[in-house]
Amino acid sequence: MTAAILPFLFILTSALAPPAAVPADVTLDREFELRSGRSVRIEGERLTVTFNRVVEDSRCPQGVQCVWAGNAKVMLRLSKARRRASTMSLNTGLDPKQAAYRGYEVRLVKLDPYPKEGKTIRKRDYVATLVVSRAGSGGADNLIQ
Repeated sequence: MTAAILPFLFILTSALAPPAAVPADVTLDREFELRSGRSVRIEGERLTVTFNRVVEDSRCPQGVQCVWAGNAKVMLRLSKARRRASTMSLNTGLDPKQAAYRGYEVRLVKLDPYPKEGKTIRKRDYVATLVVSRAGSGGADNLIQ
């Protein structure tokens, strides 16, 4: 009897689970959090932002005295409608902290968690706080078309 129920439970829980491949929607000009490996769509813009990975994290850990604060670099992938996708690297401490893509500016506000002495951060635990806006007349630090 129990063996017959297991496939049913598997199908039921699979149907109720939200699909991982469907990105959430976020709004222009508002900060949002994006976990490593996940994507979001910019509401009404047909623009998708994916947080590919953290390329480097040399930020000075809490509890350690360092000569400099360090830097973390994230790799993002942007795509709009059916146009070719592009990647960009943004930094927490060095430039560029923002970049442009097809009329939009993407800015890295912060990266969590912040390193702590003696603790290792798993790649999937990183969360980037980002803001996407329409590109202004001032331009960005790094232009990507």
